[in-house]
Formats: sequence, structure tokens, C-alpha cells
Amino acid sequence: MKRSSKHETLDLAEMRRQITALRSRHSENLRITHLLNRLLIKIAYLSEPESAAHAEQLREAFARTMADIEQRVTKDVRGPSGEANK
Repeated sequence: MKRSSKHETLDLAEMRRQITALRSRHSENLRITHLLNRLLIKIAYLSEPESAAHAEQLREAFARTMADIEQRVTKDVRGPSGEANK
């Protein structure tokens, strides 16, 4: 996933594309799909952030969601016993 720096302009269209692609990739996992849908709803109708602070909030929400998804995917791969599924 491409991550934005604090000084870079927030590209909401690219963020939506990334979320949609990730949602498609994990469509069988309802927990991940739910997290991505919540984030997508936050940015769905925005053409640009309202302010620099709003852009930072969106970046942080995106980063938190991606970290949560990565953690859930890792947990799902390892399975309930903590060992990798074969």
C-alpha cells in the first residue's frame, strides 16, 4: 500500500482505489470488509479534505485501518493456535 507523508497532498481518489482493491481481495472476510467499508464511508463523498487537520485525521484513520487489517490477516493466517495454517 502506498502511504502518504504528512507534507504530501492527500489523494482521496487513490485512497478509495486502494480501499476498494483491498476490500475485493478480502471479500470473504467480513471483519476486514466491515473495517474497509467504514473507512470508505468517511471519504466516499469528499472531493478534498476540509482542512490540513482534516487531511491528517483521514491519514491517521487510513493508517489505523491498514494496521488493524494487517493484524487480522496475520491472525487469520496463523489460526487460533498461533501456528501457520497449511
